[in-house]
Amino acid sequence: MARERWFFAQGNQRRGPVPFSSLVESVLGQPDPRTVLVWRKGLADWMRSEDVPEVERRIAPFLAKKAAEEAARHARAAAPVPSPPPPPRIEEAKPGSSALVYGGIAGGAAVLVLLGWLFWPRAQPQAPHLVPVPLGGTTAENAPAVVIPAPRVGAPATPAPTPPPATLTTTRPAVPAAAGIADSETELPPGELRKLRSVWAWEGDTLKGTVYNGTSWRVTELYVSVFRFVNDDFVEDPRPMRLVPPGAQVDAGVADLLSKVAPDRKKPGLNPLDTGAFEGKVGARPDNFRAQIEMARGYAPR
Repeated sequence: MARERWFFAQGNQRRGPVPFSSLVESVLGQPDPRTVLVWRKGLADWMRSEDVPEVERRIAPFLAKKAAEEAARHARAAAPVPSPPPPPRIEEAKPGSSALVYGGIAGGAAVLVLLGWLFWPRAQPQAPHLVPVPLGGTTAENAPAVVIPAPRVGAPATPAPTPPPATLTTTRPAVPAAAGIADSETELPPGELRKLRSVWAWEGDTLKGTVYNGTSWRVTELYVSVFRFVNDDFVEDPRPMRLVPPGAQVDAGVADLLSKVAPDRKKPGLNPLDTGAFEGKVGARPDNFRAQIEMARGYAPR
């Protein structure tokens, strides 16, 4: 895949070659992106990034957004801080005022009522009159024994009714329904493709990536361009490599059989706002490499 190779100046050093997307990120990382010098094959000389139309179109929206944020921050810093309201003024009672006189009278009356309640004599409860019951005689005087009943304090307390056993009702929490997805795979649009974030590692002959899916799609395939470091330069592979989630690779015969017995089957993929692995065999590991997602496929949201 032929691509333009870009160079840019950082300090007093030349950086590159890099693809166009990496050039834009590097230019935006400079203190003054508009004045960064860039060059590619076809330009007569090094030019400021704001003078190259394709570069200026990519960095202008970011610079405009940054300028708006700076203006809003300065506006908030310049806004006056409201002063707190003055504390309420509390007037102290002057000696001899009516408030002190009536307050003293009320306090004295309350003390007298409390002392009277504490020391006022209370009526003592009288013991109940108990009638002895003779045993073996006609009266208590001639009976060989008598029984004195216990004092009746009150009627026996009615036992409180036992409440019926509580019935335990188990309520299963509602499970939110999964968002629907399309029936067939399609290619992710460029705006969604930029929301994929990845970190790459090489194990043996397999390129493995940990990918965060910031899109609303269910991503099933990634097509990654691999740049291998050869002779002091990064050389891009002839075509992008196809990477899928682990275990998603099946033989052609198995895939044909699955399409017949389960025509509505969806391929394994990475759900929206989730992190997962993708891998694919790309050959022997070089001394140094870079990987970049060029295209992705998946199921769009309905």
